[in-house]
Amino acid sequence: MKLSTREKFLAMLTGGVLFVLLNMFLLSKFAARNTELKGELAQQKLEWATMQVLLDQKDLWAARDAALTARQPRLVNENAAGVELLDTVKNLAGAHSVTLENKVFDAVETNQWYRAVPVELDTHSSWKGLIGFLYAIERPDQFIVCESASINVDPSDPTKMQGHFKIARWYAPSGG
Repeated sequence: MKLSTREKFLAMLTGGVLFVLLNMFLLSKFAARNTELKGELAQQKLEWATMQVLLDQKDLWAARDAALTARQPRLVNENAAGVELLDTVKNLAGAHSVTLENKVFDAVETNQWYRAVPVELDTHSSWKGLIGFLYAIERPDQFIVCESASINVDPSDPTKMQGHFKIARWYAPSGG
């Protein structure tokens, strides 16, 4: 079967359009993959630079690790640790006019870096008292942290704050 000139032109035009569309599709995929690879390369360069900085400061981090390991308390009695933490929290709360309510002891949590003895409690105080209390609680030498916190304005008195906290003391890991 012989194609007319017009049919040959349409066939070539259709083939050309398909060729251009296929090339545009492939080029867009290539450009997207190229952009993705450039992003990965930039991320890897950043990670490499970070590792170089850490390697350059190896002695500093080793000294900090040794100091942390030497100062971090050891958990001797799990039952007494919760009571000791609550006593510490009560003393600090009293010093900053923070009222503690609904105190609940949680189970000891263990991971590779520390063993946490948590206490959950509610607070009621002025904003200034709460800030002072939190500042006193989270001093680095105490190994006490607020693992979670929810703070709201007291609906009955807008000058007071209500809070729900999970406060824990972090002890050295089991093998440490």
